[in-house]
Amino acid sequence: APATDPTPTPTPDSTPSATVGGTSRPQSLPPGAHREAGGFAWATPEGWRRDVKTGAEVHYTSPDGTQELVGKSSLARGDLLETWQTSERNAHQGQDYRKIRLEETTFRGHPAVVWEYTFTLQGVHWHARLLGFNVDGKSYQINTWYDSGIEPEALRTYEKVKDSFTVL
Repeated sequence: APATDPTPTPTPDSTPSATVGGTSRPQSLPPGAHREAGGFAWATPEGWRRDVKTGAEVHYTSPDGTQELVGKSSLARGDLLETWQTSERNAHQGQDYRKIRLEETTFRGHPAVVWEYTFTLQGVHWHARLLGFNVDGKSYQINTWYDSGIEPEALRTYEKVKDSFTVL
């Protein structure tokens, strides 16, 4: 597929900001990462369909529809695990919802929660992996769900995207 735009035009917020007392420094982004309105950058797979749900929530879907990636941010509200446990109690994610794990972890030294589950939707067995973490009063999520049949490939994609995820 031809590159969409080989020479991206610099936006005002991509110019390095002056360092004030050593507090701010120009953010160096991982190769291929692009900025999203939600205050983060990430490198998403080439050729996937981009769908902005709200300014701070962006979905990318693989060309064959077997995997979706979601990046989002919001104001942090209360304890992350408690918030997600409430969501889980209210979740009726299609049929056959089955929790694999919902537990605290860390992501690059920040408190985080990982939620993994499976569900069936229109006869397809889906696997969901959600990661949420808080930084400076904001909550970020890097989520994916994929057709269980493509797990090795889907997880490789998800790990690459997580590795590229940068809070701005």
